[in-house]
Amino acid sequence: MRTDNYITVALDGTGGDNVDPQSVASAVRFATVFEPKLKVIVYGDKKLQTALESQKISPDRYQFEYAPVVIAQDEEPRKVISGFLNSAMRLAIEAVKDKKASVAVSSGGTGPLVCLSRHILGVIDSVRPALCAKIPAGPGRYSLMLDLGANALSGSEDMYEFALLGSAAYKSMFNTDRPRVSILNVGTERNKGSAKVKEARDLVESNSKINFVGFVEANNMFCDYADVIVTDGFTGNVALKAAEGVASVFLNAHGIKKFFSMLARPDWLEPWQYNGSMLLGVDGLVVKSHASAGKEAVAVALVQAYKLARQNIVENIKNELKKA
Repeated sequence: MRTDNYITVALDGTGGDNVDPQSVASAVRFATVFEPKLKVIVYGDKKLQTALESQKISPDRYQFEYAPVVIAQDEEPRKVISGFLNSAMRLAIEAVKDKKASVAVSSGGTGPLVCLSRHILGVIDSVRPALCAKIPAGPGRYSLMLDLGANALSGSEDMYEFALLGSAAYKSMFNTDRPRVSILNVGTERNKGSAKVKEARDLVESNSKINFVGFVEANNMFCDYADVIVTDGFTGNVALKAAEGVASVFLNAHGIKKFFSMLARPDWLEPWQYNGSMLLGVDGLVVKSHASAGKEAVAVALVQAYKLARQNIVENIKNELKKA
């Protein structure tokens, strides 16, 4: 929701692994200081309310709503839809539906978040929603990658729709007319890959409005080979977590190794800077924060959500899909 040029973000303050109320509260304080036109509705328990009060955030910049119910990461979809009416995740998404907020942010389970978002907000043009993240492609350069786990199984037609969604999102975010679209594969040659990947390539190539530049291999994901990298949810989730694992090895080095790892690692590769994946394809703005992200990353997700809301990304995606 926008009031007096302010943008309101609805935050599920209960989702994630071993949630620390102080970290969530600190993230809210940081984000509101960083973005003077950001307001946050925080859904959570009494401990989170106390933590927020201790941060001394201006009362006109946040609103607390009591919602102590947490949805388990692996909860069954049927139970997620029919129950948990007072859960922070559900109420945050409903705030977007009811125009109380422009965007919802949650660190909760991917399955429940996707399930509730589809159920409450609906989908755009019957597309299958996909998780899309901004990934580094060099100093000051970014690519979008999707799907990163919203769908365990995806077919070639789904991947074609991911290409449409990713291309539309990139145009909106970076003001580019013809973003380069690629499909993640085991090789760049046309004869490489599974039948599904080749079928997806043919579908994407058949649409002249998509600037398809061929396959990309995982070792070039961060090398600015493409603006939009398309893959199925299983492969995308594995690829991104593998990359995060390598980054973690460097980040957690000890002694002299830590010193040299810091020298070798460029600042633009710090993982926490890229927290916050958009759930593209639902008729409302939803951002998934990493479940184990620290307070810096949660703050980044809040700021990212604020910026996406200012860009009217959902409406822009609707307009682009009509052209396709």
